[in-house]
Amino acid sequence: MDALTLLDRAREAGLAVASDGRKLIVRGPKKAEPMVRLLAANKTEILAAVAQATSWRARHCEALAHWSTLRPMDEAAELAWGELEDRWHRLHGTRTPRWQCAGCRQPIGGLSSLELADGNRVHFDAAYGLDCLLAFGERWRAEATAGLRALGLDPPDCLLP
Repeated sequence: MDALTLLDRAREAGLAVASDGRKLIVRGPKKAEPMVRLLAANKTEILAAVAQATSWRARHCEALAHWSTLRPMDEAAELAWGELEDRWHRLHGTRTPRWQCAGCRQPIGGLSSLELADGNRVHFDAAYGLDCLLAFGERWRAEATAGLRALGLDPPDCLLP
């Protein structure tokens, strides 16, 4: 089990996990003691994940502060979240092979395609319209949101279904 999954499970168990750099700080209910032992057994990986999560939270605060000087708060929250999603996708997002459409996952073959900034390609012709581009956009945003949630960040309420 990876460190982010462990942190996610620890949060679900009611634990608050932090770090002072070298020391793991865990607070929560006594009934979550087995989870605390599991965190301790994976201390090195957990410390790295906590540091990564802290960095992402700091970036989110910076983006929110920036956008809120220019826009109303709900719009600023959406823009800051979009910025984080894009950053997460560029660093960790799935890359499909050049021969495969990132939207429908079918071979591109001799059809027209659109090369995206992240290196992925999607069908871009009359037969597919914008379907592949839109499907890929939904997929990578969902993937990024899941990754950010694993780091303890949640999308703004205005973006939740």
